Amino acid sequence: MNDVSLKRENIGTWFRLDGTEGREYGLDSDNLDDVSIDELRAAVDAGLRLSIMGGSGTGTTTSLARLAPLISELRDLQLATANRITGLDVLSGARNLRSFEFTVGQCADVLDLSLLSSLEEFRGDIKRGVSSVLRNPGLRFLQVWGAIPKSFARVTAPVEYFEQEGGRSQITLPEFAHPEAIRRLERRGPAQFDLGQLSAMTNLTELEVTSCDDVSALSVLSKLPKLSKLRFKGVGTGEPWDLVPALPWAFLIDLSPYPPAEVIARWRAAGWIVDDAPRGSDAEEIVVDDAGDGESWGVFMSRFENLAASVDELEGAVAGGRHGELLILSAVAELRAQGATLDPEPDSEGDFTAVYFPTREQAEQVASLARTILGSDTATQLRHLRSAG
Repeated sequence: MNDVSLKRENIGTWFRLDGTEGREYGLDSDNLDDVSIDELRAAVDAGLRLSIMGGSGTGTTTSLARLAPLISELRDLQLATANRITGLDVLSGARNLRSFEFTVGQCADVLDLSLLSSLEEFRGDIKRGVSSVLRNPGLRFLQVWGAIPKSFARVTAPVEYFEQEGGRSQITLPEFAHPEAIRRLERRGPAQFDLGQLSAMTNLTELEVTSCDDVSALSVLSKLPKLSKLRFKGVGTGEPWDLVPALPWAFLIDLSPYPPAEVIARWRAAGWIVDDAPRGSDAEEIVVDDAGDGESWGVFMSRFENLAASVDELEGAVAGGRHGELLILSAVAELRAQGATLDPEPDSEGDFTAVYFPTREQAEQVASLARTILGSDTATQLRHLRSAG
């Protein structure tokens, strides 16, 4: 590695969808043109993924033309920026590109990613400019955020790993030309999910469904000969839970309705991870508790079903800890506008919201208003989420 050209603080870790670890070189999308070609080449030569991130927003343009001198050598690229992207056509020369992540503010360019013969992994939004990636015959790992437009919803390649998060109204999977190739499938946040869609996935070994109140065709699980790992979290069904077959491993949390005692006993005897208690309809979604340090109180949230519709409308994503944090901070902003003195310290994670306050009085005041916002209509929730964002 060229230590002179590369800034050590820009070097980080990322994980490929096959689970292997890689390193990346982070670049500010606002300042890409200021990075020397020598620095970019040193990162590529060191085997680092180029990660073009951040940005001021759609009023700022980032051109990928800067990558032209080394595009044929590039193996891994992440575009995760709020900026408007131009020069996408430079990627037509990325003959060695192995993985590509695409989440950008705007992009009017259209690129035929189906022609990139080395591309194995794609993650991001399926927008018109890059929808051709679904026709790439070599694709093996696919992670999608939000809905896939119906006109693009066909995957040509023998994909082994498929994950889709968000797109609540999209209750059907894309059409897979080779369903028998899929070994791992994750679907997070659909309004409904019919497991009958999996019947042709005869080599499926791992399945995860998260944040879905209506899962049907549970009996199909027993007809998947290779299935060995099952993960249901925040899942509801109108069918008997005892239709879930005996499997080597399962993680079944936050189910609705709560399974009968005899079913729970059988699952636990098999060594499965199961809830200790049913999800009570009267359970508080937002709670106040001692932070455990003797000095502060937390407003906590770990259930997000009542935020699901507004979050999906906001950004096509599954509601989680960060969205709960936004809701709570919107309550803070509203109370401050009314003259309240509040000192929040957010510390949220993926599936858990935590915002700390120096006194219980502050925490209770915020939690009370946050519960009111959470119980309001989708339009009101959206307004608060946007104001906090």
